[in-house]
Amino acid sequence: MDDVRTPTDTSPVHWVRSDRLLLVWLRGAVDPEQKDLLGQVASAVTRNDRVVLDLSGVTFFGATGLNFLAALAHRVGDPVVISGLPEFVRTVLVRSDMHTVVSLPVR
Repeated sequence: MDDVRTPTDTSPVHWVRSDRLLLVWLRGAVDPEQKDLLGQVASAVTRNDRVVLDLSGVTFFGATGLNFLAALAHRVGDPVVISGLPEFVRTVLVRSDMHTVVSLPVR
């Protein structure tokens, strides 16, 4: 692993980079309090990276989460792969048309 970011054990944002793969885990509320950490993740992504985003621990997903996904989608060539997708997040992604720029798990 090239890079592991776990700011604290209670941090809502964790990520691991290995070559051109970036694995990101989000948990809790994805809200403005996480904006700086999410910005660090988004700025670490390059055009040739493959990004997998685990949302299984997310309890809230609003504008901050949508902006984060938009930033990731803008920076990478392939769709961001979403895993562990709670149904309420799927609804937010579909209603905002963000489901068109990410790869969602099959139900």
